[in-house]
Amino acid sequence: MRFEPPEYTDSGEKNQKETPLYRVGISHHPVVMYLFLCVVFFCAYRLGEHLIHGDPYSVILQVFLAGWALFLLLFCISALMYLNNRIEITDRRIHGHMFSLVHRRFSVPLSDITEVRVSQLFFAGPLHYGRITLRTGKKRIHILYVKEPSEVKKVIDRAISARKSMT
Repeated sequence: MRFEPPEYTDSGEKNQKETPLYRVGISHHPVVMYLFLCVVFFCAYRLGEHLIHGDPYSVILQVFLAGWALFLLLFCISALMYLNNRIEITDRRIHGHMFSLVHRRFSVPLSDITEVRVSQLFFAGPLHYGRITLRTGKKRIHILYVKEPSEVKKVIDRAISARKSMT
C-alpha cells in the first residue's frame, strides 16, 4: 500500500483531478483487410508459380511477390498500431500513446485545439474507420485507424465547447 499525502489546494482549478470522458477505440478492420490482401497475393504468387513453369522471374510473379511483401509490411504496421495506440479524452486534455516516430506520447489541452478534422479514404468509409487530425497552434496530431471517427469528433467537439465555456 502506497502512502500519498493529502493535497492542500490554494487554487482549486490546478489541482483537481481530471475526469475521463471517452476512450477512443482503435479499429481492427485495417489489420484484417491487410492480412486478407497479403494472403490473396501470396496465393496468387503460389498459383502463378505452378502455372508458369519456365520463367520463375516473370513480371507477373514479381508483381505478386511485391504485393505480398507490401501488404505483409502494412499488416505488421497496422497490427502494431492496433496493439499500441491508446487515446483518452478527459474534461481538460486529450492524452495518448501512439505507434509513431514523431509523437509517441502526447497530451493536448482541450482549450488549445483549434480544429478537429475527420478523413476517411478508400476502404475506411465502408469499414467505419478513419483518421482524426487535431490541430493546435503550431502542431498537428494525426490519430490513425479510429473506430467510428465521426462519433469521436462529436465527443471531442462537445468536450472542447464545454471546456471553453468553463473558462
